[in-house]
Amino acid sequence: MIEFVRLLEGGIPLTLEVAPEFKKTINLLQQYGAIEKKQARYFLGKKFQIGRFEPTKKGYGFVCSLFDSSQKDWLVEKNHTQRAQKGDIVLAKVITKAKQGKIKAKILQVLQHRVQNVVCYLEKYKLDCIAISIPNEVAYKIKASQKSLKALPSQTILKLNPQNGEVLEILGTLDDPKIDEIIALNLYNKRETFSLQAELQAQSFKEVQISHFKERENLTHLPFCAIDPVGAKDHDDAIFYDQDNAMLYVGIADVSHYVTPNSPLDEEAKSRGFSIYFPHKSIPMLPRTLSENLCSLKEGKNRLAMVWKIRLHKRTKAVLNSELFAAIIKVKQKLNYEEVDAFFETQKSTTIKKPLQTMLLFLKELTQKLRKNRLKYGFDFIGDGVELELDKNLELRGLSFESQTLSHQLIEECMLLANVESAKLLEQKNAQNDNHLKLGIYRIHPQPKMEKLNELFGELRLLGIWRDKAIPKTKMALHKAILEIQSIAKRAKIQREVDKLIIKSMQQASYASYNVGHFGLGFEAYSHFTSPIRRYSDLILHRILKDKVALNENWQYKDSLPILCDQLSLQEREVAQIELDFQDRKFARYLSKHLGQTYDGIIVSEKSPLVVALSDFPLMGARVITLNGQGVKYQKARIQILEVNLATAKVYGRMVKVFAEGFGGENLRISEYISQKRQKQAIKNKELARREALRIAKKNKQRKQKKIPRKRKKSR
Repeated sequence: MIEFVRLLEGGIPLTLEVAPEFKKTINLLQQYGAIEKKQARYFLGKKFQIGRFEPTKKGYGFVCSLFDSSQKDWLVEKNHTQRAQKGDIVLAKVITKAKQGKIKAKILQVLQHRVQNVVCYLEKYKLDCIAISIPNEVAYKIKASQKSLKALPSQTILKLNPQNGEVLEILGTLDDPKIDEIIALNLYNKRETFSLQAELQAQSFKEVQISHFKERENLTHLPFCAIDPVGAKDHDDAIFYDQDNAMLYVGIADVSHYVTPNSPLDEEAKSRGFSIYFPHKSIPMLPRTLSENLCSLKEGKNRLAMVWKIRLHKRTKAVLNSELFAAIIKVKQKLNYEEVDAFFETQKSTTIKKPLQTMLLFLKELTQKLRKNRLKYGFDFIGDGVELELDKNLELRGLSFESQTLSHQLIEECMLLANVESAKLLEQKNAQNDNHLKLGIYRIHPQPKMEKLNELFGELRLLGIWRDKAIPKTKMALHKAILEIQSIAKRAKIQREVDKLIIKSMQQASYASYNVGHFGLGFEAYSHFTSPIRRYSDLILHRILKDKVALNENWQYKDSLPILCDQLSLQEREVAQIELDFQDRKFARYLSKHLGQTYDGIIVSEKSPLVVALSDFPLMGARVITLNGQGVKYQKARIQILEVNLATAKVYGRMVKVFAEGFGGENLRISEYISQKRQKQAIKNKELARREALRIAKKNKQRKQKKIPRKRKKSR
């Protein structure tokens, strides 16, 4: 459904041969009059929205955009929800649109159900115990005796069937720090354990013997190396660069050899979609027997791999030709990013083997050239990721920032190159029947919408970074403008904040069976090939490309790709939410023990109530909802922590002080921006007050005009 909505936003050509599942949806929308035909394309009608339903504890709910978090949610009253549950994708139609911009709507049809249980905490209400869902705080009656419920500890966490109130599982209690991981996983119906059938199948495979795979190319003589974070166990990729022949080898674990379609392992991988990474552990997509052993490209072990052999131009580094084939490789040495960066800095190392040192230096030169060429069409943004550090009790101890170093860039450019070559191969025509519906599994990133660009450049004008009134409209003009903006922001020392604004204006990247290109990276075609141990999308692509190389494509299998891409896009967002939810819970648990203390932060949302992101260690990025005060985005504020809801992971605070400057305090651009925003806000408030006064005066006048004078009594 997500991919269908993306296509519909850009307009589906009437002549386009779409997947059967999409045809059904088009027919359904036509029945509701929700489809418009313009310029020989199908578009969703202006009064309709396909979005995700989010209920509230009072019975009403909201239809939220699938892609744009800044778009206003549509309010749906109790009698118009069509029994939609949390997370269902629905078709909604506008009923009324208030003057303040609030949109009231009704749900016409649930297009895609999200079958789920609810995670709740036990709460005493009057004399009875009820279940309060996390995070929406909707109340549910529990199908159990009150006597048994009252025997449970306070704030017990339950998994509940929302339809009948049946208790499916008791997960633990809220005061235990270990419950944070359990809640985060169960909110999205994820689990750590695998089925017995999948575990048995994983254990049935034996170590790779070269003599058993004579059909594969033997590359065990080449000194491949793997570069990963310290402590990583699931090594998807390894690289080797032959500098004399300008030949790059990118070896990727051949997971599809072990995980065959419709097998127990495949069913597990498909239901999970992605591995989940917490600070203290990972929840793998495949059993650890495979993910951390037989599939992992471990040092000194023979491993099955799919290898891209890419020949590059010695001077320009352009790709001259490439070939994908099945092979056996052996990693000569497993390295981490820190030791490779230290080697690049000093060009000396006591741990990296001599042959690899020379290769790494040549490979660094190659990848920096590849990166420079790529950024002529794509972008590079400063990451904002933090890594939490937990103590033995799984409570927050500290945190560190992830940085993009030369070693990270080296691996990134090699993987991007392999992904691009995979997408190119995916689009190539077959020598046999190629008149069938062209579907694949692409990683797409559409160009930003014009309304979002208007907002972006409006903010940039206030920051003094963009002075031109016109907004670039062509792809190349927009790329040039953004690069210029990033350059100015870097000199003004506000690149991180400006990058956040730019990213917010862009659409989300997702998986799709139809290629529309990748705007952020600047690629006409792009896919995910390089992480099949931790991403099901890459595993599927391996299968498709193996068939492509063998000229034996499975057309029936391809027809199911639109639904699979939808599922993958949803699972990807869920995994991101799980990891973010876990982080928020650790911040909330820490702050629950520091009530009354004050912290500095930056206002990150101007909507009421204001949201402040803390900047004090170890809480960088923790968000606090303010219960008072006024301010504008980027303004520095001091917050006193008043209350923490451990169940919802929400933190509430009181604004103690709002500073005249923004982050750092010394940045003139931010101070000017804050001043302009405050003036603009004051003018806006004044105008709203004037309109409200006119509205009240008009209403009173109408009442007077409608008032019928009393008849006087006749004198007798």
